[in-house]
Formats: sequence, structure tokens, C-alpha cells
Amino acid sequence: MKKLFLFALFAALCCSCTESGTDENPDPNGGSNSGQTTPPDPDPDPDPDPDAKDVIHVPEGGMLAGILNELGLTEPSSLKLSGTLDMSDFVTLRTILSLKNLDISRVNLTVLPTNAFYKCANIKSLVLPNTLTAIDKNAFLQSSLSSITIPNSVKTIGETAFYGCPLNSIEIPASVETIEKSAFAYCQNLSVLVFAKDSRLKTIGETAFYGCPFNSIEIPASVETIGKSAFGNCQNLSVLVFAKNSRLKTIGETAFTECPFNSIEIPASVETIEWGAFADCTSLQTVTFEKGTQLKTIGEVHDYHDIHGAFYGCTSLTTIEIPASVEEIRGYAFKGCTSLQTVTFEKGSKLKMIEGSLFSDCTSLTSIEIPASVETIENGAFKGCTSLQTVTFEKGSQLKTIKGSAFVNCTALTSIEIPASVEAIEWGAFADCTSLQTVTFEKGSQLKTIESSVFSGCTSLTSIEIPASVEMIENSAFNGCTSLTTIEIPASVEEIRGYAFKGCTSLKTVTFEKGSKLKTISNGAFAFCWALTTVDMSACTQVTVIGEYAFYEDSKLQLFKIGTRTPPSCGDDVFSRYINSSSVLKVPAGCVDAYKKAKGWKGFTTISELDE
Repeated sequence: MKKLFLFALFAALCCSCTESGTDENPDPNGGSNSGQTTPPDPDPDPDPDPDAKDVIHVPEGGMLAGILNELGLTEPSSLKLSGTLDMSDFVTLRTILSLKNLDISRVNLTVLPTNAFYKCANIKSLVLPNTLTAIDKNAFLQSSLSSITIPNSVKTIGETAFYGCPLNSIEIPASVETIEKSAFAYCQNLSVLVFAKDSRLKTIGETAFYGCPFNSIEIPASVETIGKSAFGNCQNLSVLVFAKNSRLKTIGETAFTECPFNSIEIPASVETIEWGAFADCTSLQTVTFEKGTQLKTIGEVHDYHDIHGAFYGCTSLTTIEIPASVEEIRGYAFKGCTSLQTVTFEKGSKLKMIEGSLFSDCTSLTSIEIPASVETIENGAFKGCTSLQTVTFEKGSQLKTIKGSAFVNCTALTSIEIPASVEAIEWGAFADCTSLQTVTFEKGSQLKTIESSVFSGCTSLTSIEIPASVEMIENSAFNGCTSLTTIEIPASVEEIRGYAFKGCTSLKTVTFEKGSKLKTISNGAFAFCWALTTVDMSACTQVTVIGEYAFYEDSKLQLFKIGTRTPPSCGDDVFSRYINSSSVLKVPAGCVDAYKKAKGWKGFTTISELDE
């Protein structure tokens, strides 16, 4: 071992090291603390390195400390090394507090090991080995490195490799194929990021550059995946460009969240934009899609507890056209885009579903045409779009379901025609649309149920023609429609549930179509209809139950007709105490006595037979 060390020392002495931190005079025999040597190289390189005289050669890993000690280099500010280093040598380098500049370009090393310069507080400038192919995990984590040269041989930059380093600029060599998770995250001085020409980079990993302050980047054409939060919170990033002929397939979750660029063109190759990719980009005004786009999914959701859609909270975005190729736009994608005025769908759209809260709180949106391909409008899709005046459906609509609160609180919406294909309108779909005056259903409607609170609080609704296909009107369906003056219930309706028309204070006339299949009117269905004067149920021959408070406090009721021969069972206070003396109940021929004895009905002072 002693012979090996002496050989190593001789080799080191055959090269000149960098200056020492001492003030001693140089020893011409190479033994002083200056570390400078004069002996010629015994085996000159046929293509000599012009800087070879400054290099210390380490023939075997673990020998660096001994060589420096023998050379008297206790406080060098700079070192150039060749040969072989192991982990103990990197520990040695980290503990030389005077060392600021390190060149290991001549070291024979393929992988810079994990934690090689972890929390290294001394070295500021570094040139890496020319043979290097990978920078391993945590290699420079929270070090004081401000400048580095990465050779064009490196293929992988590992997880948190440069995390928290005070680097000022970085050029990613063309050879790099993968930048792993958080590789440059929180490099808070990193003002310049450049990808070398002809880059072969394929993957930019999760949070790779999170929180970095550079103001512009061009993503190389070779990149196929940008991972979760890769450029998230880069609050100076005002210019984002994708190189021509991009092969990018996926823009990951929150990839560019909270970045301040004002426009972006999505490359044609992109197939998926995941949830939150551009969320809270509050300066983003324009989003366009390159011609020939292959985009299929906007806002793919991995965590259903996270409500940040792809363009959530982009408060400066004014217009967007959704490409025909898009098959799925996930929930919250454009929620809170308060300046969004125009949304169009390219002709030939393949979109099947408008998901929950997709455009909710887009308070500047004035109109929208739903593509014919859409089959479902999900919960809260347009909730709180307070400027939305017009909703139309493309000809040939395949829409089947309008789900709960889909258009709730769209306070500027004045009219809507529901496509014939719609089979269900669910709870609160149009609730509190306070300007909605007219609702029509396309001829041949397949609607089966008007569900709970669908039109509740539509205080301007004056008329609605319920389709002949409807079998049930659910609880509070028209509750509080204070401008509704008349309603005809189609023959197909078998049940009117509780409070369906409660508080329709302008409702004067309720009629039932000939051939009515009505069996049940539930509790409070027409309660507090203070203007109600006429209820014509003469076509209703199958009614069995009228629930309590069904016509409670309808004090102006003058005429009530019913065609059921056996008096329907009445709950408590069906008509309350407000049946006035002029009110008339008309019943089928031969049934007057039965109604005079029946609970609820006998409160009418005048009961007579129906006119033929």
C-alpha cells in the first residue's frame, strides 16, 4: 500500500495543482504548500492538454486527501483533478472550506453519486467529468453552487439533484434525455434556462423547475412529457414557447400553475392536458391550438379532492375554441375564468360530456352553443354564469341528461329550448335563473321527470309547456316561480310531488289534460298560490291521494273541478281554513253526497255536479 501511495504522489507531482491558500515561497523541488511542480511528464500525451500542468492526478478512489496533504494543499481556492474519485474524495472536497472553484472534467466517472456535493457550502463553480452520463439523486441538494458546466454526455439529471442551489443560469446539454423530480426546484436565482440545440430531452419530471425565476423558456421539440408542477409557481415566466415539430404528448398536473405568461399555443401533438396544468395563470389571455391538434382530454383528474381544473382561475382569458378532437373536458377546467366571454366548439366536435363546474363562475360568458355530440351536462357546469343570456343546442343534439344545478343562478338567461333527446332534468338544474321567462321543449320530447327544484326560484318564468312524455313532477320543481300565471299538466303525469308549485303567487289557473293518469298530489304541492282561482281536474279520473296542505292558504280559490268518482283521500288542511263561501267544488254526476261526507272536501259550501 505504501508503494501505491508513493506512486500516486509521484503521479500527482508530475502535474501542477492549482494555487494554495498559503503565502509560503514555492519549493523548486515541488514540496512546498504552493503545490506547484516542475518535473516533466514522463509519458507525454500525444495530444497534450494545454492545462495539464495545473492538474492533480488521483489514480485511485480514496487517495485525494492524502495527496493534497503530501502536497501541502491545505487551503486551495481552486483545484483541477484527473483520475478516479470515490465518495470519500467528495467528502474531502466538501470539507475544504477555502475551495471555491473545482474542475473534475478529466476525472474518469460515469455517475456522479448520490449526495456527492450535498449541502456543500464552499464550492461555487464546478466543471463536471467529460465521461459523465448521469447526475444522481441529491448530488448538489442545497449546495452553494452558482455555476456549473454539464458535459454533453449526461443523459439523466436525477431527483433533487440541484434542489435549492443558487445557480444563476444553466444550459441543459443536448444529450440529456430525462430531468427527474425536483431536479432544479427552488433554484431561486436561476434567471436563465437554456436547452441546447438538437436536444434529445424526452421527460421533464414532476416539480423539475418549480419556483424558479427565469422569465422565458423554449421547450425542445423532443420533449414528450412535462410532469406535475414541472414549472409551477415560476412567477417570472412571461414567455413560454414550444419548439416547432413538438412531440409533446402530455402536459402534466399543475405543470405551469401560477405562471404569468399571457398567451400560449398548444402543440398539435399534445393529447392530454391534465388538471390544473395552467390553473391560476391570471395573465393568460389567449389559448390556441396548433393546426392538426390531436388533443383528446382537457383536465384529466387524478385527485378528486382537488378542484383545480386545467385553466381554473385564468381570470384574463377572454376566448377559447375547443378543438373537434377533444372527447373529454374534466370538471372545473374553466371554473372562475371571470373574463371569459366566448366559448366555441370546432365543427364536428366529439365531446360527450360537459363535466361538473366546467364553466362555473365564468361571470362574463354571454352565450354558448352545446355541440350535438354532448350527451350529459354535469352538476354545476354553468353555475353562477351571471351574464349568460343565451344557451342553444346544435342541431341533431344527442343530449340525454341535464344534471343538478347545471345552470343554477344564471341570472341573465331569459329563455331556453330543451332538445327532444333529453330524458332527465335533475335537481336544481335551472334554479334561481331569475330572468328566465320562457322554457320550451323541442317537439317529440322524451323527458320523463322534472326533478326537484329544477325551476325553483325562476321568478320571471311566465309560461312553460310541460312535454306529454313527463310522468312525474318532483318536489319543489317550480317552487317560488312568482310570475307563472297558468299551467297545464299533461295527461302522462301520474304524480305531483311535495311543494312542486309552492309559492307561485301569480298562478291563477291549473288545468289537467284530457285522459290524465294522475294518481297523487303530494303535500303542499300548490300551497301559498295566493292568486289561484281555478283548478280544473275534471279530466283526472284516477286520483287516490291529495296530501296535507296541498292547496294551503289558496284563499282566492273559486272553482275546483275533479273527475274522480271516489273522493280522493285528503291529508290535514288540504284547503286549510280559507275556503271561502263562494268557492264551488264540481264532482262527477252522482258523487255529490260522497264528497259532502269526505274529509277535506266537505269544507266546500257548494258542491255540485260537473257540467257535461
